Amino acid sequence: MSQARPCVWLHGDSLRPEDPALAANPDAPAVFVFDEPLLRRLGLSFKRLMFIYECVEEAFASRVAPTAIFRGAVPECVLSFARQHGCDTIHTTATESPGFRRHVQTLRQSMPVVLHTPPLFLPPVPYQPRFSRFWRLVEADAFRLTTELEAEWRARSQAQGRDITLDPRRAA
Repeated sequence: MSQARPCVWLHGDSLRPEDPALAANPDAPAVFVFDEPLLRRLGLSFKRLMFIYECVEEAFASRVAPTAIFRGAVPECVLSFARQHGCDTIHTTATESPGFRRHVQTLRQSMPVVLHTPPLFLPPVPYQPRFSRFWRLVEADAFRLTTELEAEWRARSQAQGRDITLDPRRAA
């Protein structure tokens, strides 16, 4: 049995160099598609589109394998890129977006899709129909800095000749 040849699909909810699908497949070709129907519906500004483009470029910057950015219908572009590079499996990072789920369904009709788990920013909470209720449940966690993150920021700022105090109660 031959070994799977993965292709990574980077999407709008996974725009970072540390994306789990990219990290799990460092030597695989990777593709991002500006979703044409979504772009028409959202009417994003040029500034926002440029920001997304720069995030994709940053995510792809250290890759040696082929990368590409397209504008069009996501499933067709991803499948075309994967086939062009001899891939037989698509890897991507899961998200709750309904559009993402539709794209995955369409892709799975032609090729296996492996979903990678994204890191959690906040602990899971039950669905809240109003943002204010959700925010009350997560506010403390959203603003809490981990000791490791604060130490990293402090070391970086000191290396640059600056000193920062993220939490005045913890100032040394």
